[in-house]
Amino acid sequence: MAADTLTVVNTHNTRWAAGDLDGLYALYHPDMVFTDHYTGQTYTGLALRSHVAGVIARSALGTLTYTDRICVDNDTATLRYREVIRSAHGDDLMAVRACDVVRVLDGYIVSIDEYAIPERLAAPVHPPPRPRRRARTTGAGTQQDLAKIGLTARALGHLLADLDAWMRAEQPFCQPTLTLQQVAAATGYTRNQISFALNQGGGVGFFEYINRVRVEHLLQCVPLPTEGGVVAWSERAGFRSVSTFYKAFRAVTGVSPAAWLQRHPSPGGPTADTASSH
Repeated sequence: MAADTLTVVNTHNTRWAAGDLDGLYALYHPDMVFTDHYTGQTYTGLALRSHVAGVIARSALGTLTYTDRICVDNDTATLRYREVIRSAHGDDLMAVRACDVVRVLDGYIVSIDEYAIPERLAAPVHPPPRPRRRARTTGAGTQQDLAKIGLTARALGHLLADLDAWMRAEQPFCQPTLTLQQVAAATGYTRNQISFALNQGGGVGFFEYINRVRVEHLLQCVPLPTEGGVVAWSERAGFRSVSTFYKAFRAVTGVSPAAWLQRHPSPGGPTADTASSH
């Protein structure tokens, strides 16, 4: 029986990696139950197929790696794996670590119990001032809290990807008065979902995230203006407070704006001395 169970699970994994939905559905027993223990949600029938199709459509299947060998006990197999959620530009946003308990009967999968948790990744630094350790995964909250959020561990990463894409396309952070409510209305997520995803994925609050995005926008896209120095530079990304800008800039780069400009001068542009004089 154990050999048959392992064969079915290996076939399932191969078809999952290939995004073969019809092949996956052919392995599912008509009464199969999928339970997501992160949110407490259960899927059967058409809801199960819709859930699986949605996960595969948004997953970077090439990032899924198994962290241990498959353990088989008669009709039950246990799998441990890790998957990275990436932005459209290929940036790693969040990882998901999971343990699936799969039960097989007569060559069909009759149940999958997924125990998944989000894993924070170290925030990008431009340039890194020193090696940074990856943040440890923290508790995600009570089952009741997670049920209210209504997003699976993977969906939290997909929210971050959607948020990243919208920020890049619309650049709403250039508005100094941007609020969480405005972001929620524009992206279709709730305020609680966005706040929760930012906390679980990056360990940051909304305004800390926005200020980080503003700094990264300046570093990548906005040259230091010839007049106004650092103050004018920060205002172009939506900063209203110089002190807030300096704090956010150091959090992202590890150095002050003047120190960063000294290392990365713009050809023919203002110097670090000019920047620090404003």
